Order: sequence, then C-alpha cells, then structure tokens
Amino acid sequence: MRVDYHHSGTSSTESLSLDTVLQEGQWAGSRTNLVNWPDYGKYRFDVLDKADGRLLFSQTYSTLFGEWQTTDEAKVSSRTFEETVRFPYPRAPVILRILSRNSKGRLVQVFETSIDPSTHLVRKTAAVRLAEVVTVNDGGDPSRALDIVVLIDGYTREQAEKARRDLARFARVLLATRPFDSYRDRISIRGVLTWTEVTGPDEPRKRLFSGSALGTTFNTFDSERYLTTVRNRVLRDLAAQVPYDTIYVMVNTSRYGGAGIYNFFSIFVSDNEYDEYVFVHEFGHGFAGLGDEYFTSSVAYSEFYPPGVEPSEPNITALLSGARGLKWKALATPGTPVPTPNEPAYDGQVGAFEGAGYAAKGLYRPALDCKMMSKKQIDFCPVCMEAVKSAILLYLE
Repeated sequence: MRVDYHHSGTSSTESLSLDTVLQEGQWAGSRTNLVNWPDYGKYRFDVLDKADGRLLFSQTYSTLFGEWQTTDEAKVSSRTFEETVRFPYPRAPVILRILSRNSKGRLVQVFETSIDPSTHLVRKTAAVRLAEVVTVNDGGDPSRALDIVVLIDGYTREQAEKARRDLARFARVLLATRPFDSYRDRISIRGVLTWTEVTGPDEPRKRLFSGSALGTTFNTFDSERYLTTVRNRVLRDLAAQVPYDTIYVMVNTSRYGGAGIYNFFSIFVSDNEYDEYVFVHEFGHGFAGLGDEYFTSSVAYSEFYPPGVEPSEPNITALLSGARGLKWKALATPGTPVPTPNEPAYDGQVGAFEGAGYAAKGLYRPALDCKMMSKKQIDFCPVCMEAVKSAILLYLE
C-alpha cells in the first residue's frame, strides 16, 4: 500500500494532508522485519490494526521538506512538498500515524488517518507507457533480497545505449563496494528507463530548463550543487514498475552534485570526475541514514543539528553524555582518547573527532576520514560500515 500526502509548513510549523491511497505491485520488503527499524531520520510512520491497536508496521525516514525547514527561506515563507509512505497491503482497516522530531529531538505525532483497504477509493498504480525495465543484477526473491530501482533522468532516446552502459557501470561499482560486495548475490538492481527531449537536469543558475519527466534540478534551496526533485508522485509511479526497497536516480550530466535523503531517495550524476564517489556517498545517506561528516563546505542549512540535541544519524554525535555515552563505543579503538585529536597519529582508529555535520565545533565523527567525509578513494569507516551492513540485513532476514 502506498499513501501519498502533502507536507506543508514553515521552519516552525508543519501540517500533513492526505492525497491518494494506492495499491502497488509486489511488496519487496522483508516479511519479518516489519517494526525493527533503527531510530534514524526526522520522521517515523506507524501502521496499526484499527480493531485492536496492534502495531503492524513501522519505519523511520527523512524528507526534503524536513531539510527545507532548516533553511533561511523557511523562516519567512511556507512551502508544500509531495511525500509517500509504503507498507505491506493490510487485510483489514488500519490507522496510519506519522510522527515528526521536534526541536528537542523527540518524535511527536503530527498526522493520523484511517484507511480501509477494501474501499473503491484505493486505486491501483498503472504501468507507465514507454517505460523500459532492465535487470542488471538479480538477487532472487524480493522478500529475501535488497531490491534497488534506478530511475534515469535527462537521457534522450538517442542516448539509450549510454544509459544502459552507465547503469551497468554504477551497478558494478556498488557491488564491488564494501560491505555490499559480501551480499551481491542477494541484491537486485533494476533500471526503469524513460526518455526526455533534452539532455540533462534543470540548471537554474544558467537559465537552463530541460523539462524532464522527473524534474531533477540543481540549485535546490539555492545550493548550487544540490541536485534533487520535488516530483515525488512521478518518481513513485516510475519506481512502482518493479519491486523496490530503495530508490536511486541517475542524472545524465557532467556537473558535480547529488542528494541522499534517508528512506526517501538517492540521486547521483553520470559523468563527473567524482561520480562514483557521489554514487556511493549519497547512498550512504539515502539507504543507511548516514550523516555528512564534512564541515568546511557551504550548505543551505542553518542549524541543521540544533545545539544540545543528539543527532539521530549513527555516525555523528554531540557527545552530550561524554565519552561514556559514545554511541559507537563498542567499535571504538581501545585506548583512543575521546574527544580524539584530528592528527595523523590517530588515522585508522575509531574515536570521536571534532568536526561533522557541517559544523567545525560541537559535533563529532568516528574516524579521521571516511567516504562520508571526503572524496578520497577510501572505504566507509568501521562505524559507517556497520550501519550499512545493518541496513542491508533488514531486507535479507
């Protein structure tokens, strides 16, 4: 079952309103891990049996609206975004509740609605005309595999062969990246190919607008390299052509940029010098809920992580409880001081290095360097590696 809704508000207000309830195809997610999601992201939705209140399904996630709330624009204006939650099709009426983290990091309910799965008001998703499905790697039964769908944007029909080559190349990159390489036989990667009239995404700073179906665009929140889309319903209609757990969008451009929003989508570029880094880095956000560990680049956010609140991401901490409360204490290198000096002598050790989450002070990362920190050809650090592995296993077990 797919529930589309509208999310509106400002930096300090939010309201949700129901749009459409749909029945999609095969449920690709686990049939056993229905409520055991990690406490990451800004939101959580719960599905409860309407008759007895039993929790049937629960998942955490983030959204573009949640990021927009931290921008200066949100302090002076209101916007509305399209969003979606999905869960196994229920047998009887259910209650859908959505919770949002407040300024103190606590999840509070912001929306509730009842859904009767037998009503004629639930419509079925339709096949997208002219969409082509390509299976790059087959991981077997969707309920026992991680199913990744890759949507393409900004490719003309004349670039069809390039799209297939790009899709195959990035699939090879992911399946060769630790820890995905250990589960390559249980990971399905399928592409959904649709064509546009003009190559590439929108580039507002250059006054270039491609008019692509997915509407991918640079300059999100006036950040030059932030490449996203607000066409959630189009995105979901295309993804629904195959069983999927998580969404990638591959954009045909040589410009640097991308995006990754936890359990929402990941977006990467096809032809940049750093495209393979962006591909994996953004998936760290979108799939595993990892936070950015860098702190020197400019971003559109102001106070993305409020002071005095522990970040929900598994690889960033405010050390509010000191060294004894380090969230990755089990993986810390014995004898490493916390906080840990940003010095080469501590390279390869797991500690708490100051500087993370766009802030040079007050936030800490697990390692001196990591795929979530810099563009170097390096692995995820042990903490990020464990988070990615845990995310994979949620779909396999």
